[in-house]
Amino acid sequence: MAAVTGWQEVADQVWVRRYDPYDVNVTVIAGQRQVLLVDVRTTLREAAELRGHITELPVGPVSLVAFTHAHLDHCLGAGVFAGVPVWGTVGCRDALLALGPGHLQSMPSWVPEEEHAHLRASHLVPPDHTFRDRQRLGLGGREVELLHLGRGHTDHDLVVHVPDAGVLVAGDLVEVGAPPQFDDAYPYQWPATLAAFEGFDPTVIVPGHGAVTDHLGVARQQADLARLATLCREVHGGIRSRESAVRRSPFPRATTEVALTRAADRPA
Repeated sequence: MAAVTGWQEVADQVWVRRYDPYDVNVTVIAGQRQVLLVDVRTTLREAAELRGHITELPVGPVSLVAFTHAHLDHCLGAGVFAGVPVWGTVGCRDALLALGPGHLQSMPSWVPEEEHAHLRASHLVPPDHTFRDRQRLGLGGREVELLHLGRGHTDHDLVVHVPDAGVLVAGDLVEVGAPPQFDDAYPYQWPATLAAFEGFDPTVIVPGHGAVTDHLGVARQQADLARLATLCREVHGGIRSRESAVRRSPFPRATTEVALTRAADRPA
């Protein structure tokens, strides 16, 4: 499975690599004693490839894993890192436990057919270390923060803050090169969650998918999400038609339709 890019050192001792399929990002953050891996790809096969690629870096073996959220393209490869503590929000753990082992027998529509066998051979690994709002981790000479800033792409999104490097690893709260995904999202809350990024004054923001961005890129997405939230309110308040909202949306029709449906199920 080819990588979209090789390792990119986006800040001191912080590396990002993009992978096909799905143009998904993984991040390695190193301190003097610990190495944190953020997200682990979709299958055991993909994660084994990732583990091999990590040996290219001037770091020791992965000693901590964090999941940005419970979607399978970010967390299903965790079995490759058996014995390594896995961090996630309480909601992430709950979401993975709720799926159950039978979930992998029916393939999500976004999984290519050639990957079905590899997905079935993988297994769910819920986080064994959880937090609700904030958790500090010492890596040795460097401290990182695991944060849950609010609902957005899911109800349990995790953001990793590396204060000394000015880095935020945002997971799918931020998408670059593709529209955000709303299947499990909270359209009304998502803009405020992104607005909270400003309080950390980041210079580098790692999205869940696509190229590394900055606060300006996130501000543009936040504005688009706020516009969509307004359209959702107008539709569900009876002052705008669904078709009018689709035409005025900053996102494609299919994305907007899903967001409108989710907004009806998740009122502001």
